[in-house]
Amino acid sequence: MENTKNYEIHRVAERVRHLKLLDSEFEMGEEFYPAHLSVALIDAVFTPRSHYENHVLPVIRRYCEHFNIERIRSGKNRELLPPTHKQETLKKLVSHYKTHGKKHMREEIFRARYRSPGTKIFKSDNVCRAAKELLKIKINNLQDVSSTQPDEIKKSLCSIKGIGAATAHMFLMYCGRDDYVKGDVHVCAFVAEALGTEKVGPREAEQIVIGAAGEIDITPRALDYAIWKYGSNFSGADS
Repeated sequence: MENTKNYEIHRVAERVRHLKLLDSEFEMGEEFYPAHLSVALIDAVFTPRSHYENHVLPVIRRYCEHFNIERIRSGKNRELLPPTHKQETLKKLVSHYKTHGKKHMREEIFRARYRSPGTKIFKSDNVCRAAKELLKIKINNLQDVSSTQPDEIKKSLCSIKGIGAATAHMFLMYCGRDDYVKGDVHVCAFVAEALGTEKVGPREAEQIVIGAAGEIDITPRALDYAIWKYGSNFSGADS
């Protein structure tokens, strides 16, 4: 059984190498090291079907500049989460909407009128809705994400019109642990194709990818992102 599992791990690692998913140009961007949970949420909600450098990043920078907060973590070890007392919480994010109003947040702070895919809902409005849903399951800062089951977070976010699995997955990748792997459709399909089988279950796929990351010497979260990005490019990610 162990030899079989090692063989499966090696097959997936070999497929990653063959497709050059981790070539010299691959890296986890700065957005994967947010200084605040609010920044990660804004990023994830605004990203679907928008050019990141031209449309999403300017929105986040305007927000951070307006409220005088850092966008990304500083220091040599970005994997370390900032102390909770130095983070802007989701409660604080929601309070900005209460103080300024949705229209002011959209027109004057974000300065963006993008709408969530398939809806007439402004993405800026969905940021507030998402924050409120996450607060219902007691997620207020970056540390809370690491201590909450990913499926619970995904369920909470996907209950909002205009926010789908891809947005939830991106949010988890932005602020999740480095050992995070989510056995979503892209990961399962990638593992199944590497093994030459029709179907692989989510939990099994996660364990194989974690093992493959160890063989390749990269964090599971980075490999998960590389596989997710590869799969999304072919299927077209939902919201």
